[in-house]
Amino acid sequence: MDQITSPPAATTSPVSENRGSAALIAALVLAAVACQLCISMPTPALPDIATRLHTTTGTIGLAQALFFLAGGLLSVIMAAYSDHANTRKLMAASMVTAVVGALLAAAAPTVAVFIVGRVMQSTSAAVFPLALRVMRQTLAPRQFGKAMGLITAANGGIVGLDGLLSGWLTDHYGFRFVFVAMAVFGVVTVVVLLRWLPELQPSASGKLDWPGLLLLSLGLAFVELGIGSASTSPFGVVAGMIVAGILLFVAFVVVEKRRPNPLIPTVYLRSRQAWPVLLTSTFVTAGILSTINFIVPVFSQNATIGFGMTATVSALVFIVPVCLVNVGFAPVIGAIAPRIGWRRMLRFSMAGTVPVLAVLALGLRTEWLVITMVTLVGFGLAGAMTPLNGLSAILAAPESPSVLPGINSAAYGLGSSLGFVLAAQVASAIQPVSVDGYRNAIWLAAGLIAAGFISSMLISGRNQHAGEQI
Repeated sequence: MDQITSPPAATTSPVSENRGSAALIAALVLAAVACQLCISMPTPALPDIATRLHTTTGTIGLAQALFFLAGGLLSVIMAAYSDHANTRKLMAASMVTAVVGALLAAAAPTVAVFIVGRVMQSTSAAVFPLALRVMRQTLAPRQFGKAMGLITAANGGIVGLDGLLSGWLTDHYGFRFVFVAMAVFGVVTVVVLLRWLPELQPSASGKLDWPGLLLLSLGLAFVELGIGSASTSPFGVVAGMIVAGILLFVAFVVVEKRRPNPLIPTVYLRSRQAWPVLLTSTFVTAGILSTINFIVPVFSQNATIGFGMTATVSALVFIVPVCLVNVGFAPVIGAIAPRIGWRRMLRFSMAGTVPVLAVLALGLRTEWLVITMVTLVGFGLAGAMTPLNGLSAILAAPESPSVLPGINSAAYGLGSSLGFVLAAQVASAIQPVSVDGYRNAIWLAAGLIAAGFISSMLISGRNQHAGEQI
């Protein structure tokens, strides 16, 4: 059964008037920025954190890994719980916990306390799927598309300014002020959310399916840990964790069939409105993010076979342009997609990204060509991520409208881990490391995007809304 209808987005909501909608969208964009700051701002401060807390960069890296792992799991858990709770209060509580975590990290006397603070900050990751649910329930289709573009742009970074601010604060005052800045921004976000978000009541009846949620979360955790440790752990350990995750997913399906109030109805699990979206999200993030966040930056800083850039120059040349494209182009995609079709926009973006990556691979030794192609990849990023976020909210099961956006956020994490691990293995497969290794990694990224295009062809629509094409 592939066709499952979901209730139309509210067009008679109190916030559907222009002024109320603008305030609501602004509040949700602010929340997305607050979430992104928790992700991006600590990165430039990592060496200073290790020095001041008298630990190693590897230990600080563990804190970062735990942040992302906990964030992915909490995205699923909080999204599922929001169907049974007041979403406004839940979003505010998530941000309050993140603020407390930021303050704890800022005041941390030891690395153990710092790690606890970072894990608490991971609750900010749950804000994004909750924001998608709020937008879908309160905005008309065209408003939803524009808002989706804006929130995707905000969640993709603030054109590199967040990293520059973090670097400046670290250089002048130390890492603690970086976390104080995040806490201050988080407090402002909480105030705005409580002021402008409507009181959305629970959409699901009955009790939350905690056994199903536990099995799903543990399955995701084992698979992500397995993939993330592939480059540092023995093959048996990695394979064991991935197999354990798969077995937990199987157990999840079995349990869901017997539950009177399943977390996700089994008919929806089998439908092409769920798993193809998650599969496409995994492929897209694996291909695109590994290119712009790993392959090209690492190659550009290699003085022997690359361009010999410093880290700062590499970020300014490659990262900032992608962020600028994302901020400028994602809102445009959000405005266009409901008119021409969310799936069509997704496929068009991926189809255009594959040849760009092919040119990038062939011209990897030419600096100006690499800069141009990476910037064009930024258009593919905005053009794919905006529809994927939108489809996760539009095609969500009526009984649990927040679960698919939550799992989709976890799929982004899985895809990122998978892409980085595969790219690192392929780039270093040729010894001594050469241009051909990095070129092969880009070909792999192109192949992952092509696989995402194929899986996107399996995404099934549902009954159309007025003014919106799926």
